[in-house]
Amino acid sequence: MPETVGLHICFDESGREIEVLDVIPVANDKYRIEETPIFYPGITLGDIIRVKKKQGISYYVETVQKSAYERFAWLLSKEAASSPEITALKRVVEENGGRYEQIFGGFLVIHMSSSAAVDVEAEMTRILAKFEL
Repeated sequence: MPETVGLHICFDESGREIEVLDVIPVANDKYRIEETPIFYPGITLGDIIRVKKKQGISYYVETVQKSAYERFAWLLSKEAASSPEITALKRVVEENGGRYEQIFGGFLVIHMSSSAAVDVEAEMTRILAKFEL
């Protein structure tokens, strides 16, 4: 299996928003995204993108193939982010073939196949109801 590498990717022509993302090279100018881009929500984990390289930076050109994952994201309170309920949900996600990332402590991104047996949105709604004032 090819190794993951860090790639400097820019999602705008002016070069202002550069992220270093874990990717797996799949062809000369094509990469499979292995983590969630912060600056470009149109790309998700598992997407294969094409880039053009210029001065050490890879500029996003297009998505060649969309991932089988559906992306869900929530900004959680500190209490919710560290709760046993969220920990349990992350375990269920993994058990059902999904993946998750918890970014900056409270930004939870879940990637699930649309055919997964778990309804991530319903589970999160149930969990978050416990933390509403």
